[in-house]
Amino acid sequence: MKALFLILTLSALSLQAIYADWVIVQKTVTDGKADEMIIKAKGSKTRTDIGTKMSLISDSTTGDIITLMHEQKILMKMNPDSMKGLMAMAGSLLNKNEPPAKPTATGKMEKVGTYDTEIYTWSSKLGSGKFWVAKNFADFQELNSMQDKLMKSMANPLATLVPQNSDFPGMVVKSEISIMGKTAISELISAKKDPVDDAVFIAPEGYQEMKMPSLPGK
Repeated sequence: MKALFLILTLSALSLQAIYADWVIVQKTVTDGKADEMIIKAKGSKTRTDIGTKMSLISDSTTGDIITLMHEQKILMKMNPDSMKGLMAMAGSLLNKNEPPAKPTATGKMEKVGTYDTEIYTWSSKLGSGKFWVAKNFADFQELNSMQDKLMKSMANPLATLVPQNSDFPGMVVKSEISIMGKTAISELISAKKDPVDDAVFIAPEGYQEMKMPSLPGK
């Protein structure tokens, strides 16, 4: 259950499948654990480093995802079929009859770092959330669109159960989301269009591959 929550919240928080060179830094607190998340994106490839212990390398063209566990020097590979199977299992644990979630503007304004934001809220039987939206964030339409496409391409059950990035008239620079009794908090520190070296998307040498555990019924 903890691993499932991590996958769901990472896909909801991270800015993956960005079709340009970007370096994004976020401060996150997931299930009570604080980390810095650094996202490097180049074309269809994305690397997400969660603290110093774990990294995810994904390719939105092929749908492949590599998970790196640095302390153990272990890597796990997941192809699109495996990911969709995992997301289908996640969907079975959620309320599929829940109507599509839409955020509501509160009209309250608040400064988050250097950004002027408006606060939006959301609630359903699945959970609740609070979002700080910067409407003058440059290129927010591109970032929001690519994030939503990735979630839908992975058949992520959260794609229709929580607010989509394109539901907001700006960039979510901070969020507090409670799902399945657990809370994930994310705050954007920086987002820059910087050149990204292709080498960061290659699994390091000396890591031993561990097979993904079989899903129930497989």
